Amino acid sequence: MRLLLLLVLISISATVADAQRSRNRTTSDRSSIQARQRELLSLQRSIQQREQMIKELAEKEKTTAKAAEQLRQLIERQQRYLRLLDSELRVLDEQLRALQSEHQRHRSDYSRNYEQWRRFIVLLVTADMRDDDDAGLDTAIISAAVRSMDARLHSTQQQRDSTADALNRLRQYRAARQLLLAQQQREQQRLQRMLMLRTQLLEKLRQNRQAIADELRSLRKTIETIKRSIERLSRTERSSAPKGKSAHSANLAFLRPPVRGAILRGYGEYRHPLTGARAFNPGVDIAVPVGTPIKAPAAGKVVSVRRLPAMNIVVIVEHRDGIRTVYGNVERAYVREGQHVDGGETIGTSGETLSGAFVHFELWHGAVRLDPTVIVR
Repeated sequence: MRLLLLLVLISISATVADAQRSRNRTTSDRSSIQARQRELLSLQRSIQQREQMIKELAEKEKTTAKAAEQLRQLIERQQRYLRLLDSELRVLDEQLRALQSEHQRHRSDYSRNYEQWRRFIVLLVTADMRDDDDAGLDTAIISAAVRSMDARLHSTQQQRDSTADALNRLRQYRAARQLLLAQQQREQQRLQRMLMLRTQLLEKLRQNRQAIADELRSLRKTIETIKRSIERLSRTERSSAPKGKSAHSANLAFLRPPVRGAILRGYGEYRHPLTGARAFNPGVDIAVPVGTPIKAPAAGKVVSVRRLPAMNIVVIVEHRDGIRTVYGNVERAYVREGQHVDGGETIGTSGETLSGAFVHFELWHGAVRLDPTVIVR
C-alpha cells in the first residue's frame, strides 16, 4: 500500500514538473514572441517614416526640377539678350568708325579753309600797305570773296563741331551699352551658378530617394524574416530554442570586439543620416578604414557567408552556449560556411557603403538579439 502511494506521489510530482517546464517554455516563448513583435512594430514605424520621407523627397525633387527648368529658360532669354547687346555694340563700333572718319574729314576741311582765309587776309593787308593805286583791288570783289570764305569757314566749323558732338554722344551711349553688357554677363554667370547648384541638389535628392527606397526594400525583407521567426517561435517545439539559460543570463565574458574603432551608430533606434527619420539598428556600426581586418571574437563555426543588399557580405559565426555573432559590410570574406575559426582569427576585411566605412556587428543568444555594446564599447 505504501509502495503504491509512493508511486502515485512520484507520478504526480513528474506530472507537475512537466507542467511547470511546459509553462516555463510557454512563458519563454511568449516573451520571445513579444520581443519580436515589439521589434516588428518598430520596423513598421520606420517603414512608414521612410515612405513619408520618400513622398516628401519626390515632391521636393519635383519642385527643384521645376525651378531648374525655369532657370534654364531664364538663361536662354538672357543669352538671347546678350547676343542682341553684342550685335548692337558691333553696329555702334561701325558707326563710330564712320563718324570718326567724317569728323576727321571736317576737321581737315576746316583747317584748309582757315589757312586759305588767313592767307587771303595777309594778302589784303599787304596790298593796303602799298601806295600804288594800280595794285588796289576792287572793293566789291574783295567783300564778296571775304563773305564767301567766311561762310565756307563757318560751315566747315559747324560740321566739325556737329560731328564732334555726335561722336561724343555715340561714345557715351556705347560705353553705357558696354556697361550693361558686362552687368548682364555677370547676371548670366550668377544664373549659371544657381542652375548648377539646383542641378546638384536635384541629383542629391534623387540619390537620397533611391538610397531610402533601397533601405526600405531591405527593411521589408527583414520584416518578412521576423514574421517567419515569430511563426516558428509560436510552435510548441522549436529546435533552435536555447536550453537551460535565458538570453539575459548568457555568459559573454569570453567574447572580444571584432575591430577597434568609434561607434558610428549604436544599437536600437537612431536618426537616419540622409533623411533625419528615425530608424532601427539591430547591431552596432563601428567606424574603421576600408580594408581593416575583422577578427573572430571567440572560437566558433561559420554558419553563413552571403551577400545581402546594402550590406555587402554578411558572415555569421556560431559560438558556444548558443551565442552567435553577425558581421556586415564585409568587403572580402576569408572564411567559408562550415569552417571552424579560432578566437582572433581574421574572417574578412571591412568595406564601405553610402553611409560610410564601418563594420556592422550583431550579437545573438539563440533567437534573441542582444545589445553588442556589452562587448564593443
